[in-house]
Amino acid sequence: MAAWLLNTLKSLVVLAYGFTGLLYYGLAAVKLGFFFKKPTEKEELELQIARDKFWNLSKDWSGFAHHILTLRSGFKFHYVCNDQGVTDQDKPVVVFIHGFPDSWVIWRHVLSSSSLQESATLIAVDMPGYGGSDSLDNYSATNVLESLTEFVIAIRAKYGVDTEAGPRQKKLTIVGHDWGCVVSMRLAAEAPQLADRFILTNGPLPRHSGSNVRRLISTSVKMVKTASRDPFRSRSMFSKAFSTLSPVLRQLWKSKYIFAFQLPMFLVRYLGRGGYYSFLKMIHRGSYGKREFTSQDAAECLASTMGPSTAESNTQTADGEEYSASLKNERAPSSFQHMACYYRDGTSMARWNNGSNGTGLFDDGPKGALKASATILWGKADIALEPQICLDGISDYLVTDSQLVELSLSGHFTPVERESQVALEKAVEWAVKGEKEDIGAVIKACYPTAVVALRK
Repeated sequence: MAAWLLNTLKSLVVLAYGFTGLLYYGLAAVKLGFFFKKPTEKEELELQIARDKFWNLSKDWSGFAHHILTLRSGFKFHYVCNDQGVTDQDKPVVVFIHGFPDSWVIWRHVLSSSSLQESATLIAVDMPGYGGSDSLDNYSATNVLESLTEFVIAIRAKYGVDTEAGPRQKKLTIVGHDWGCVVSMRLAAEAPQLADRFILTNGPLPRHSGSNVRRLISTSVKMVKTASRDPFRSRSMFSKAFSTLSPVLRQLWKSKYIFAFQLPMFLVRYLGRGGYYSFLKMIHRGSYGKREFTSQDAAECLASTMGPSTAESNTQTADGEEYSASLKNERAPSSFQHMACYYRDGTSMARWNNGSNGTGLFDDGPKGALKASATILWGKADIALEPQICLDGISDYLVTDSQLVELSLSGHFTPVERESQVALEKAVEWAVKGEKEDIGAVIKACYPTAVVALRK
């Protein structure tokens, strides 16, 4: 009975805070003028043009061709690549994995680098349920990570990383942002042999962040218990307890959208589509920080989130490849509910039952610790993640030849912010060219205020 009451109370608290988040975003959208603003004909035309540019399978984008990779299960991944139909056996391979609420399109500024295009085979994939990739019935850790693992293994074979001559014929780097960072960290922890290096930006290492939250709460509670023995003389102890807990409270406030995603699905859908997509428009506007945010930027950001429309869903690649039936029949209006399911279905923390793929890639070790070399680029002005929760003590979770570089002028959306997108480009270029220079010097050359906060 006690357990039932505790679970019920927990559910009620989550729902109450979820409704608070829903109300907050609604009021914010009204205040900013998004909620009741119907798109103009010009804005609708710009969105249509952007969706055609990024999602029409019959058209290349900036030297990148569209591809559909079908797994053994029949699941279809959509990705873009600069191979132009010819696989260069000498070039290293880079796989970019995006986060919420985006798609491969968030990497467009980094992918446009002519230097990177000349140096490597660049692949930007849509996560399951996002963009042009197929949907899953359930976004459990096992379903998502199994799918991505099989995708990377197929890419390794297709682009000459693993050949009949043996594995690791050339280097493969995985780059992840936000949710792409979270799943990449899980791959680095549980399937480290998938890549030679992981470049990770502004996403939490789940078990590490959870450990920090529990530690701060425990310390704060102990302080309160000690102070409560003599409350009049221990006011400073109460203050210290609150100060200790404040990073958790700040993260709780920043995470209110996650609680809103736990509401009944009809409310989640409304959050994603209501008010002329006002919630998404606020996110996209915020992703550009203080930079000018043009109508074209707005259209491209929304096109990134919305994925193919009905018109693009019926296009084909030169090889006759098509988008999945689930995308054509269900997702053309919006993928938002599928994005929210990553938060609802425990993708970040739940157990990965990896015995079914039989790849033999998994090593033993501390839970959550990365087992592959990692370079973390962290925008310190992150609006979604608290640095003290995500970075304190992270050294214990990293292996030798790993680094943490803090970007003082950047926020959460590093792939689209002007300074950080260049830093990411240079970090990837450093990796594919053999990591011969000092990463700190490479980043500081294009981002003078960057600080290498950790080396292992």
